[in-house]
Amino acid sequence: MNAQRLRKSPNIAIVGSTSLLGKELQDVLDARGLPVGRLSLLETEEYAGLLQEFAGEIQITQVIAPSAFDDIDIAFFACSPEIMKSYMASGAKFPELTIDLTQAGQSGTIYLQGISDTRLLKSHGYFVNPHPAAIAIGRILSSLHNTFVVQSATITLLEPASERGNAGVDELQEQTVNLLNFQQVQSKLFTGQLAFNILSETGASESTESRILEQLGAILGRTVPKPTITALQVPVFHSHTYVMSVSLLESPPVEDLLAHFARSAAFSVDKSVSGPSPVAVVGSDKIHVGRVRFVDSGLCEIFAVADNLRVAASNAVQMAEHIMLAPALDV
Repeated sequence: MNAQRLRKSPNIAIVGSTSLLGKELQDVLDARGLPVGRLSLLETEEYAGLLQEFAGEIQITQVIAPSAFDDIDIAFFACSPEIMKSYMASGAKFPELTIDLTQAGQSGTIYLQGISDTRLLKSHGYFVNPHPAAIAIGRILSSLHNTFVVQSATITLLEPASERGNAGVDELQEQTVNLLNFQQVQSKLFTGQLAFNILSETGASESTESRILEQLGAILGRTVPKPTITALQVPVFHSHTYVMSVSLLESPPVEDLLAHFARSAAFSVDKSVSGPSPVAVVGSDKIHVGRVRFVDSGLCEIFAVADNLRVAASNAVQMAEHIMLAPALDV
């Protein structure tokens, strides 16, 4: 790693560059105008040599290997958890500055922009990007608690196929096409027919719920009460949907709650009749708040939607930006 280059124009590697998350990272890097010295797009041997475009230039995909990280200042891991676990099992070392978006369970420093202490960020280390649902839930609960005091929260999380990567999107698409053509449905990744259906996905859901709760504990500490989360797999391609019941200390007017969210750059309030939807928020890094109502004294229900890929990629890039701006933090 070159400390001076890290501050001005770092060499960046994206592991899993052809994944949905890897492509989103490239889009966010380009959209935010983060200065990049050299970009290395890394993949498994199957995708080696593939041509990809970044910032108007053609890049050749390279094979994931320790040597590929030579002279790299920031490495984003956006590959599948399986590929990440395989890399860890190989005993290969991680780059000095690694940002992990894979949710493979590797321990590291968890950081959520706008909530976590920026002093956690150093110019070297292993940083874990929170699960996209932990990002959205963490921001909602923290925002509410700081002003209205959260006493408890129960959340139903509707997960899109894209949380399972390219394979999840492909399987949902294939199932949908087969059903519309009166053909047999194949289930390789999901536990059953997802198209036009909802799956409890017990094993996967429990793993997701545990990971989100663990990360929320690291992000929010004991300040905000730990929520109850139930994850369900729904037949949409992108974006998380949140149905939240939050018990507040008092019952402020609904307009005050909506105005509170609207004042934060992290949120977008949609007061239209249809409200925000998974399709409508694709490409946005904001949490879109729709219907809010009180069903009892202090107990409010909140409907919110967020692009799972975009919020994850945006948080990871913002993490890198903070490290670039203050690499002397670890001196």
